Order: sequence, then structure tokens, then C-alpha cells
Amino acid sequence: MGKKDDPKLMQEWFKLVQEKNALVRYESELMIARELELEDRQSRLQQELRERMAVEQLKTEKELAQEKQILNEMLEVVEQRDSLVALLEEQRLREKEEDKDLEGVMLSKGFNLNWA
Repeated sequence: MGKKDDPKLMQEWFKLVQEKNALVRYESELMIARELELEDRQSRLQQELRERMAVEQLKTEKELAQEKQILNEMLEVVEQRDSLVALLEEQRLREKEEDKDLEGVMLSKGFNLNWA
């Protein structure tokens, strides 16, 4: 039996893979929490902008500048959300590819895994 087929090494490798996967899941949870925060922020900014724009009286330069500031902040939040969604999708695809690679290694070692 070669050194790379050593059961203790395989066991350690599986343990490391599990730890990595746990950290990746935690990172995903944090990104999802960030997405929810950004979604909430965007919703509050939209509401504030709607309320300000509903005022029919003539607006001062300061009020117009505040509306513009809110709109710019909303656009920034949307960009951050888009980036985060793209990152989450990229991570999901990478994890799927890693699962395929792991399954290939396991099958080559004679282990039969059924990924659910």
C-alpha cells in the first residue's frame, strides 16, 4: 500500500475537507446576512425617498441635495447587492465543482459516495 493510500492520511484529509466546508458554509451565512442588511437598507432608503418626493411644496436646494444623496446611496447599495449576489453564485459553482472533484477522488480510492 502506497503512502498516499494510508487510511490515517485519508482520514486526516477528510477531516480537513470537512473543516474547510464548515468554514465556507459560515462565510456563506455571513454573506447572506450582509445581503439581508443591504436589502433592508435599500428598502428604508426607498421609503425615505418616496416620502420626500411626495411633498408637493417647492423644495429648497438643501432638500433637493438630500434627495440626490439618498438616491446615490440607494444606487451604491444596489451595486453592493449585485456584487454580493454574483460572489455567492460564483462560490456556489466553485463548491459544486469541488464536490465533483472530491467524488472523483473518492471513487478512484474505491469509496462509493452518494451525494444527496
